Amino acid sequence: MGVIFGFIFFAIAIVIGLGGVSSMGSYWDMPSMTIVLGGTLGIVLMMFGFGNFFSIPLLFIQLLLPLPYKEGDIVTTAQRMADKVKAAGVPALTSEIPTAPDEFTRRGIKMVIAGTDSSTVRAIMEKEIEEIEKRHSTKINMFNLAAAVFPAMGLLGTILGLIQVLANLEDTSKLGSSMALALITTLYGAFFSNVIAIPLGQSLQIKNDREVMLKNMIMEGLLAVQAGESSFIVGQRLKAYCNEGLRAKIEGGKGTSKKKTEKHIEIATYMNAIDQEKAMAFLAEVKKSMETKDLGQDDAKNMLGELINEAEDKIMMKDFANEFMKSKTAKKLPKGLKRKGITGKKGKGAKGAKRKAAVSDEDE
Repeated sequence: MGVIFGFIFFAIAIVIGLGGVSSMGSYWDMPSMTIVLGGTLGIVLMMFGFGNFFSIPLLFIQLLLPLPYKEGDIVTTAQRMADKVKAAGVPALTSEIPTAPDEFTRRGIKMVIAGTDSSTVRAIMEKEIEEIEKRHSTKINMFNLAAAVFPAMGLLGTILGLIQVLANLEDTSKLGSSMALALITTLYGAFFSNVIAIPLGQSLQIKNDREVMLKNMIMEGLLAVQAGESSFIVGQRLKAYCNEGLRAKIEGGKGTSKKKTEKHIEIATYMNAIDQEKAMAFLAEVKKSMETKDLGQDDAKNMLGELINEAEDKIMMKDFANEFMKSKTAKKLPKGLKRKGITGKKGKGAKGAKRKAAVSDEDE
């Protein structure tokens, strides 16, 4: 919006200053635009290569998209994980993997569950954050370089224009217009540098700093959970990253995003560790099968029926099954049976009938 407003108010200033929309045409010169834009983009391409150069449009999109989490989300999640570890041990964190906002968080949770030493977890996550900063720095430097090159290309275009002016001094009637065209390239260079390159570079830097801060919060939260700290201490440790106003919002429940966890996943977070592991394994298998399209809705019902029969807390697992069949994920599955193995001899016998009955249409 800032870039758009910059163009709009610049155009308004030209119209007001010269007294009409028709005056806009006198500020357009294709050779000058080619020198400024073509020269700058060529230098950026030469210094950063094709991969980084063609990622520029993607950077505009990334600036518009919000980060997948807020400070409040991280605090709430870390406190919930701390309570789970206190109640059922580190394996209970398995249910947090599917709902984690990004791969960075998932990798950290997996390392904690695997029993990785805390110093190793910190070293790996800090290294990942460091590499993320380096990659972001490369993208930001493209805009910083463009901000410096745009005025230089404008000056170069002006010099070329002045050479043409001096080469035709005998025709005094054209000196004014030739001089004006020579100066337009300087205008283009200053405009693109100050209205586009510098603001976008600074915006990327601000977003990078915020993302690094949030990832550090995630890392500290996981390490605190791994150390067995209480949810209160974990919360206080992470709130230290926030100013007083944000702390007040988090404690009032206003510092978190509005994204809601699917009901069946939320139910899974309250299961015991063994049932959680089975439920998460089921969801992982469903996700994998959706790519190959070899799992039908009736297959999922049979699998859920078996989960219910084997669960330690059958009521909780039945609630999980019913909510899953109402979810968008289940509705995306093709109708009927797709797997022959699930409806084999067991499916035809009494035990198979019992499994099917466990997740009935009435429960759905």
